[in-house]
Amino acid sequence: MTYVDRILSQMPDVFKPQKKAIIALLGALMCFSGRATMRNLSRYGAGSEKRLRRWAHQEFDFLTFNSRLLSRHDVIERELLGVSKETGPRQLIVIDATFLRKSGTETEGLGHFHNGSSRAIQKLERGLEMNLIGVVNLEENSAYALSMYQSVTKSALQVAQEKLCEKNEELQQLSRHVVADGYYARKGFVSALVDEGFELITLLRHDAALRYLYRGAYSGRGRPQRYAGRVDYKDLSSFQHHEDLRDGYEVYSKIVNYAAWGRDLLVVIKVDHHGRRRVLCCTDLTLSAGEVLRCYEARFQIEFLFRDAKQHTGLGHAQVLDSNGQEHFANQSLVALNLLRLEDRSWALSQGLSLKERVGSIGSLKLRKYNEFLLKGFIRRLGVEVESHKVREAYLWGLEQGLRVA
Repeated sequence: MTYVDRILSQMPDVFKPQKKAIIALLGALMCFSGRATMRNLSRYGAGSEKRLRRWAHQEFDFLTFNSRLLSRHDVIERELLGVSKETGPRQLIVIDATFLRKSGTETEGLGHFHNGSSRAIQKLERGLEMNLIGVVNLEENSAYALSMYQSVTKSALQVAQEKLCEKNEELQQLSRHVVADGYYARKGFVSALVDEGFELITLLRHDAALRYLYRGAYSGRGRPQRYAGRVDYKDLSSFQHHEDLRDGYEVYSKIVNYAAWGRDLLVVIKVDHHGRRRVLCCTDLTLSAGEVLRCYEARFQIEFLFRDAKQHTGLGHAQVLDSNGQEHFANQSLVALNLLRLEDRSWALSQGLSLKERVGSIGSLKLRKYNEFLLKGFIRRLGVEVESHKVREAYLWGLEQGLRVA
């Protein structure tokens, strides 16, 4: 936690009591067993239940903390003057929403939201909705959380637009390119992001009404012709065909106009051997088809953040009623996940393993932390020295108990 302490010391709005509370809670979230309730976390050194609830209502800039944490570990690069428009994307801003089950009737923001894992036909369940802004390292193909916000009176689309525009200067130190799924493919959202200097990569409907741009000569009379008819998806001969760009798919690309948005887009169409297509688009017309595919495919890494945080670091377990407390504990669980992923990354680098191909186990890392918590408690109460050869041998043996054998 030394590097966490250093980063918190560099944040002028964070004073010593809050710093101690944050470090204690992160330590508990990285090693607890069971559910991350207030009472359970207090058993792992996070402080009393009253203290946890009190500090959950204090403001904290998780976006700044996470961006500094990740740049300190060379996971991402921060350009203080903003990423140049002339450079291609090395890292991406990714956004998505997730559903959290929540019982009770008094929790702020409780309502019916889309749950992608639900078996119901409409996939609507009663609970909470959280919106995550993350960053993806394209070289390593790994995602890390930046900040999470709750949908209370606004939709996920409105929350994402508001927060991206509000934090645009800090986010554009990391990347100008935002990647989102088809839910965010709305004219107002796209226009707001482009006006703030972002470029959006997203998914269109498979039958989106696209128009060819007119490339012929001007006749000399009247208004110059701008469009040359609607795109016929059954005949993509005028598109550029990219052979062997993706195994099992035919890939086509072209700059066309989308009437619904009133702007030109770089469109990339993937067609499988059954004739089913996916229509990707990008507002940055300078990218290649391969870059658009690579960026959109990297978006899925945000789903692993939701999965690991729900399974291992207590996302959705918080026992608080107000939205400030819900957001605080959600962000703390994601910071704990970032720290675990960074530890796994450091170990992989020390072993000379490929970061892009490696699949780390958050469960194993957390179990090791739990073993370490118990062993240090035994050693402290027995009054023995870890430097002793026999104690050290037993300590190292205990750390590995229950871990998956490689």
